[in-house]
This record gives sequence, C-alpha cells and structure tokens, in this order.
Amino acid sequence: MADKCAICGADINLIQTQRLADGSCICRKNCRQKGFKVYDYVHGNLPGVKAHLAQVERGTRLWEHYFVPREKTKDKTQKLKRFGSYLYVAEDIGLMALVQNDYKFMIFGKTTRACVYRIADLRSYQYEEEIVRNADKTETKSLARLSFINTEGLYEFVITMSSSKEYEKMKKYFDTLFGIQNTLGNAANVWKQQMAAVKDITVGFHAAVRGEADAEAKAEQAINSLDAAIYGDRAEWIQRADAALAAFDG
Repeated sequence: MADKCAICGADINLIQTQRLADGSCICRKNCRQKGFKVYDYVHGNLPGVKAHLAQVERGTRLWEHYFVPREKTKDKTQKLKRFGSYLYVAEDIGLMALVQNDYKFMIFGKTTRACVYRIADLRSYQYEEEIVRNADKTETKSLARLSFINTEGLYEFVITMSSSKEYEKMKKYFDTLFGIQNTLGNAANVWKQQMAAVKDITVGFHAAVRGEADAEAKAEQAINSLDAAIYGDRAEWIQRADAALAAFDG
C-alpha cells in the first residue's frame, strides 16, 4: 500500500518514501530534493522539514538577490568572503550563505540552492577531524562545524576545510568580526564586561520582583549584556542583517 507525502500529498511507494523520526513520510523525488542533502531527515520531524524547505526557498532568493551580484562586483566594500567551497559571508549586509550545487548530468544543468543566515546568529564554530579510509590508505579530513541560533530548519552544518590552517583563518576572522579576539586577549576587558552583565542581570531581577513596568526591557538588556560578554557584541551585525532583510521583504 502506498503512502502519501505529508507535504505535497503525492502517492509514494517504499522506494520513493523518506520516513521521518515522527513517523511522517515525504517523497524523495520532489519534496526531499528541494532541501539540502546534509539535512538530517532520518532524525527530523515534519515541522522541522517544512521549516527547512521554506528556509531553502527563501535563502535561494536571497542568494540570487544579494550574493550573486557580489560575486562579480569590483566594489571592495561588497566583496564576499569565502570559506571552504560553499560558505560565503557578505559583511556589508550582515548575512552569510551556505550553498549547494546540484547538476542534472555530470557538470551540466547546474542548480544552486542556499540557506542564508544572519552573521549575528552564528554561535559556535568548532574544528573537527574525520578519518577517511580508502583501500589501504587513510586520510584525515579537516572540518568545521557551525551552529546558529534563531534559526528554523538547518541550524547546524559541517563544511570541509582544506586544512586546519584554513579553519584557524576562519576562526580568527569571526573572532575579530565579533570582537572576541580582543576581549579574550585582555583580562581587564573580560572582567568589565562580566561585571556589566552581572549588574544588568541584578537590575532586571529586581525590576521583575517589584513588578516594574519596564521589567521586560530590563530583562532583555540583561540577556544582551551577558550575551555580549560571552559571544562578543553583535549589535552592528544584527542591524545590518535586519536592514537587508527588511529591504528584501519590502
């Protein structure tokens, strides 16, 4: 008996079916193909897959609107920064993109899809290694795992780096972008930021206890202060990304 795709409603047989962790089924030929190959469908659920497909649809449009012109521009302020083969950063608009290239046959019929993220939502970038065995030889692959907050769909992925040095170059880039490098290199700055965060948390707590009208705003300020103390100040990158996304949606 054929299943029905939970997204498009098509009848699908066993070979055409991708079963999700919550028991839902989607079609491989149409719906799954619209998403990224690296998305974990086996452990995903239907709301997560729908969010990912919407992420790819919008991300591809953002890629074509903002990133493709910047691949060809001679304006240095709009130049893209690339890491690995498929990660692109557009500093001037506060956005970054992971792309996937698909081909109908060999190197022909290229289709590019993208997931686009706010730079400010990047929360973790870690180095990993993978041992690959090929016959009697082994090879060590350098990888970078990136994780994002405020993201539905594909919120974590791994990209291949040419070497550990390329990863260190990427890490230094983002650390510098967020001001983390300077902060971690100066104990006095770390102490000041932590004390400022503690002060804001105390103010927010007392405001909530007293039922003050601006308690919610003070609590948000406390969270932002703590966030900046740990992850660096993201205010500028949030502003740039939100302006670019508002202009795109408007």
